[in-house]
Amino acid sequence: MKQLWLRNRVFRVLLITAVGYVLLRLVVQGVYLAMLFQPAQLPAWVGAQTSIIPADLQIYLNAARHFQLRQDLYLKGSLDRLEDHFPYAPSFALAFTPFLWLSPLAVTIVHTVLHIIAYMLLYIWWKRIFERFQIEQASQVLPWTLPVWLLFSSFWTDLGYLNIYIIMALLGTWFIEAVLNEHLGWSLLWLSVILQIKPHWAFALAVPLILGRYHFFFKLLALSILTYVVIVGITVLVGGWPYGWRQYVDYVQFLARLSRDFPWRGPEHGFLGYNHSIKQIIVYLMGVSPNTLRLATGVKTLLLIPLVITALRYLFHSPNRSGQDVPKLALDLAFAFYLGAFIWLDMVWEVSLGMPLFTYLLGTSNSRFEKWLVSVSFLPYALLDPWRVGSFIVGGMNVILPGPYVATDPAIYVPLIMVVILVFYALLIGRLWRMPQVQGAPA
Repeated sequence: MKQLWLRNRVFRVLLITAVGYVLLRLVVQGVYLAMLFQPAQLPAWVGAQTSIIPADLQIYLNAARHFQLRQDLYLKGSLDRLEDHFPYAPSFALAFTPFLWLSPLAVTIVHTVLHIIAYMLLYIWWKRIFERFQIEQASQVLPWTLPVWLLFSSFWTDLGYLNIYIIMALLGTWFIEAVLNEHLGWSLLWLSVILQIKPHWAFALAVPLILGRYHFFFKLLALSILTYVVIVGITVLVGGWPYGWRQYVDYVQFLARLSRDFPWRGPEHGFLGYNHSIKQIIVYLMGVSPNTLRLATGVKTLLLIPLVITALRYLFHSPNRSGQDVPKLALDLAFAFYLGAFIWLDMVWEVSLGMPLFTYLLGTSNSRFEKWLVSVSFLPYALLDPWRVGSFIVGGMNVILPGPYVATDPAIYVPLIMVVILVFYALLIGRLWRMPQVQGAPA
C-alpha cells in the first residue's frame, strides 16, 4: 500500500477522492440518524410519531423484547409489512436481549460503530487470507481496490438499515479461513453462530467434502448438529419449555411459508425494487401466479445444475488435500457455493462478499476479457451509494419514495445485484471446469 501510494499518482487521486467521500458520507449518515430521532422532519408516509431507529435493528430489538416478555416472535398471516416479521432463529432473539438495556440512541450508535469495525476487519482479514495462502495476484490487486471498498454500496446500505449483512460477511470470512486451515474448533464456532442467523451462509461447509477431506467434514457436521441441539435446548430452557419450543415450531413454519406469503412486486408496481432474486425478477416481468412461481423455481434449478455437476466431478475425483494446500481451488469452490446459495434464495438484497469476490476474481483472472467483465458487471453496483447520496443532496426528500426507495436509483429498475451474482458465478464455474489436474482432481 505504501509503495503504491508513493509510486502511483492515479492511485493517490482515487484514494484521496474516496476518503473525501467517506467523510462526506459519514456526515450524511449523521444527518440521517438525527432525522430518525426528529420524526417531524420525516415524510408523512413514514408515519412516525416518535423517535425511530434504523428498520432492521428495530426488528431485532422487537424480537428481543418479545422473547423477554414471552410473546410470539413470528407473526402469522401476510408479510405485507416486512418490518413486523423476524426472520431468524429464537436463539438470535435471546442473544439480542442485552441491547434492550441501552437507549434507542445508544443502541443505534453502538451498532453503527460495530458495523464500521466489522467492515474494517473484513478488508484486513481478506488481506491476511490472500497473503497467508500465497494468492499473490489478489494480494497485489487488493490495495488498488481500496477506493472501491470505501465506496461500496452494500456497506453503506447496511449502515443505513443496520442489518447484519456486513457482520455475516465477516463471520463467513472467518469460517472460510478456518475451513481452509481445517481448524475444527474455530470452524465449529463460526458455523454454530452462522446457523443461528442465516443458515445459507454455511456454504463453506461443502468445501472439505468436495476436496475429499471426509474425516474433517463429517466431524464438523456432527459437532455442529450437536451444538445446534444444545443451543436450542438452552434457548428453550431460558424461555420456558412451552414457549421456547413453540417459537422453534413457529420458526420452521415461518420459513416454510415465507416464499408463498412474500409481498412480491408485479408489473403493476412500476419498478422492480431492491429484491433482485430470480423469483422476484420473473414475477415482476410476468406477474404473480402459481405458474410464474413454479417457473422461477425451474429457472433457479437450471442455473444451479452446472454447479452440481462441477461439484460431483470433483467429489468423485477428489484431490484429498486440505484447502491450505490448494487454496485457489478451495476459494473457487467456496465462492461458487456462496453465489449458488444466493441464486437459490428468494430474497436477495445484497452481495456482502462482493468486494472480496471482486478483488479475488480481478487478481486471479488470466484474460483481459474476464477482468473487463468482472469490472463492468460489479462497479455499477458497487458505486451506487455516491449516486444515491448525490440524488438526495440535489433532490432532498423528494427523491425518496415509500419503501423507502430512491427514485433515481438504477437498482430499483435493473437487477444489478443478480447481474453481479450470475456473471461471477459463470466465471467461477468455467474456471472450476477447466482447472488443471491437482493430484487426483478431474482434468
